[in-house]
This record gives sequence, structure tokens and C-alpha cells, in this order.
Amino acid sequence: MLKRLADRSCGDCTACCEFIPIRSPELDKPSNTLCPHCLRGRGCTVYEVRPQPCRGWYCGWFFLADLGPEWHPSSSGVVLRPEAIENDAITVVILRRSAFLLSEAFAGAIGAWVAAGVTVSFERVGPAGHLPAKTEMNGLLAPAIQQRSLPELHKAFSWAIAHIDNHHRWEPDGLTLRTELTETTSNSFQSRSVTPFAGQS
Repeated sequence: MLKRLADRSCGDCTACCEFIPIRSPELDKPSNTLCPHCLRGRGCTVYEVRPQPCRGWYCGWFFLADLGPEWHPSSSGVVLRPEAIENDAITVVILRRSAFLLSEAFAGAIGAWVAAGVTVSFERVGPAGHLPAKTEMNGLLAPAIQQRSLPELHKAFSWAIAHIDNHHRWEPDGLTLRTELTETTSNSFQSRSVTPFAGQS
């Protein structure tokens, strides 16, 4: 079982409150749509009664000790999905085209994972209310990794993202925004820097 690193915090990041679709008795929230109970950069206004899907989800940065602060989603623009890490698979959700995608830290980690046999996929968020697009990167990156070529890795990253953006047919996620939740207090919010929105109960 993955063990969450105690010294890591969401801080001002609210990425998971936006790109992840939520289906629960209390809340339906479409993909890539900010939760109506989230104050961007601050946190959850219904933290004490947040839906179950929100209680146990942490991004991969909370589990991978080798990744430095530059991987924090609020600065990197990427989120690592944790669901398959224990099965040697990592999905990199690309929220935006950030400078981090061209950094040695990003290329080095991606290259090391592929070289170690980890299945690496890029996932691109789509328009609001649409499912993301995902593509496996190992085959595309293998030549650049064998050459140990940072420019070729960057080309492969850029090509994969552009190919998704320009050619993928985005599918609706079938969700309509609906909430039965009310703020626990009218003028307060749960600071993610103290207790993450996706924290466990």
C-alpha cells in the first residue's frame, strides 16, 4: 500500500477540485470544471461534509519521495495519478503547457521511469464536461532515451501533447453539475495548506 509522505501538503493547489469528475449521492461535478464548493487557491467550503470520492484521493506527488517541490501541481502544471503506481504504471495528467514540461527534472524522471520498465502515459484534460485523452508514451520515448537526448525527449513530449490537442475527439462525460451540499459555515473554508481537500476522514 502506498504511504503518504507526512511532510507534503496541498498548499494553495486545488487542481483535483477541478479536473477530476465526481459522481456521488451529494455531488455530481463534470470533468475539468471547478467544484462550486471550492475557492480557487484556498480550498473547500464543505470540507467537513465533502463527498467520499474527495476524502481518500491524493495525487502521486504525496507518495513519491524522489520528486522535489518543483513537481507540486500548482507550480508544475502536472498531476500524477496514484491509482496504478503500485502496478508500475504512472499517468501524468497535463493540466497546462508549462515551462516545467521542458525542464530536466521532468525529462529525467520520465526517462528514468521508462528505462526502469514503468508504463508512462500522458493524459490531457479536455474541454469542461469532457473525458480526458490518454496515450502511452514508452514506445515514443524509447529512441530518445536510448540516445540520452534531452532535445529529442522534448520533441516527443511536444508532439504527443499537440497530437492529442489537435486530433482527439473529446467525449462528453455525461455529468451535469448538481450539488446537495451546503457550506459548513457561511464565511469560512478549509485551508488546504493545513488539511488537504482530498484528505482522509
